[in-house]
Amino acid sequence: SGAEFYIWPENNSFLIEGILQYFADINSKIISQPIVVIDFNYKNINYFLSNNWLSQFRNSRLILITDKKMAAIAHYWFYNDTADTIISTVIFHDDLAEDIKMKISQSFMGKIIRPSEKRAKLSANEYALFSELDKGQLPKKIAMKNATNVKNIYAMKIRIETKLGVPISRLAS
Repeated sequence: SGAEFYIWPENNSFLIEGILQYFADINSKIISQPIVVIDFNYKNINYFLSNNWLSQFRNSRLILITDKKMAAIAHYWFYNDTADTIISTVIFHDDLAEDIKMKISQSFMGKIIRPSEKRAKLSANEYALFSELDKGQLPKKIAMKNATNVKNIYAMKIRIETKLGVPISRLAS
């Protein structure tokens, strides 16, 4: 059909097997960019905490497939992509089959499907703190560096963990 797409990383055979069925019926492509389906799961978290990970996919249109733990981070990146890379949609762990099919076909037609505002999303400050905590920085040092109170750091940490649905320490690798 001329639909050019890639799956990154290509080592998740379960994802590949599960997602390929949704590409079988793609018969129209309006955009000239290739589509890259990103396995946006917590096992790849260190890759997604780099602020320049999107530059690896320059001139591509991305579809993020996220697990439950990474949904708030995927939602954050949806609204913080770059001019050179467009995130068309985020496929969440609880999306129905017809929603997945619609999101994929709409992406090939150049449309952007915004996630529901009801879904948890990290703010820029929460994302920055999460990144620091994931690198092993201590809340006290982060507070000193940002000239804020340690209590504020802990309060924000709790908000992040609530949005992720898991303690930050369980995501760290």
